[in-house]
Amino acid sequence: MRFGASLLVIPSLASIALAAIGHAPCVSFSASAGSFPIVASGKAAPIITDPSDSPSVHRAVGDFVKDILAVASTTPKAVNYTSPASVPKGSSPIIIGTIDTPLIKSIVTAAKLNVTGITGQWETFVAQQVSNPISGVSKAYVIIGSDRRGAIYGLYELSEQFGVSPWYWWADVPIQKHSSIYALTCQHGPPSVKYRGIFLNDEQPALQSWAQEKFTNGTGAPFNHLFYSKLFELLLRLRVNYLWPAMWAGMFGVDDPLNQATAHYYGIVMGTSHQEPMMRSTPNEFSKFYPGQKWDWYSNKQNITQYFTEGAQRAKPYESLYTVGMRGSGDVPLSQDTNVALLKDIVATQREILTQVFNGTDVATVPQVWCLYKEVQNYYEQGLTVPEDVTLLWVDDNFGNIRRFPLPSEVNRKGGAGVYYHIDYVGSPRDYKWIQ
Repeated sequence: MRFGASLLVIPSLASIALAAIGHAPCVSFSASAGSFPIVASGKAAPIITDPSDSPSVHRAVGDFVKDILAVASTTPKAVNYTSPASVPKGSSPIIIGTIDTPLIKSIVTAAKLNVTGITGQWETFVAQQVSNPISGVSKAYVIIGSDRRGAIYGLYELSEQFGVSPWYWWADVPIQKHSSIYALTCQHGPPSVKYRGIFLNDEQPALQSWAQEKFTNGTGAPFNHLFYSKLFELLLRLRVNYLWPAMWAGMFGVDDPLNQATAHYYGIVMGTSHQEPMMRSTPNEFSKFYPGQKWDWYSNKQNITQYFTEGAQRAKPYESLYTVGMRGSGDVPLSQDTNVALLKDIVATQREILTQVFNGTDVATVPQVWCLYKEVQNYYEQGLTVPEDVTLLWVDDNFGNIRRFPLPSEVNRKGGAGVYYHIDYVGSPRDYKWIQ
């Protein structure tokens, strides 16, 4: 079993405000030419959103309101925009939204904004002061996201810089206090790594027991939507967007029917680990719903195909990155006589399932990843052909040594490549774990 390491934004003290390493300052605590008052003289700028924007953005606005209150002891008014009369009279608001919403489109036109730098980009935002964005509003500070996470990251970037650590809840990092907060012009994104995530594994005894105590009444699955809500917020504040959920005794899509919907509501891309194909918690779900059945593609292809189909159907409404391939039960090689032809058949079947579940959509547009773990990398190097659009996930040797990176002939694959890196390990020939 494994715990995957994440690529995280690490906070560092900047000269103006707390900013992530490599990020330009977006916040100051005194007025300057071109700065915009988020909080000044005890008053907070109202926050305006488009009611048609993503629920993920609206939820993050709620966090932003709470962050301002925690830092400056004043609560901004959050308003859904329906007409110019929606904006509190005489105010200079903060306007937040994704680039394709009617409100943001109208502001881009009215204020003659150049948004070519974020249009069509992944998880990118621009934030700046504008003049006359809405009738009756002389100035505003707009945060425009290229997509829902772009807008969310814009909010959390400001929060982190004006004093709310991503770890304020999980690690009790004190929130900084400021009587005045000013926003500056800034733009971040797109990220150099498209999917950045962690794998909750080796979760017993520490994490599982803690979650059981904190998020249940003593019964029921510990890794429920209450637990994951706290985790999803942390991930987004760290600009992480991808998760392989806890799986030792867990079934993400079964333990709590709200888990998958909650991930989508927050804006997290869900996946499953290298040994859990097609968005199913394997072996736990297979044992529960197919009791007595063998996890054997040779003898039980029909039932396993149905099992994979059900996983894809359940995940269809949500943003997902589908793990393809297959390993044996208990995270071991399939069998001694496993060969390249067998894995080709498995993946071809999985891709046909995705085509059918997504109503004939070109399967190359459905995000997929194949983890080249242990013997699977050997099969790849022996000639196993991986579809061009599938991401190759390279793996270390379980002890922190990367086995290999893409060759020059592999770096331009449409599906790209990633790294699965262990920071602890439970398995042969020896275990090592954090002191949790």
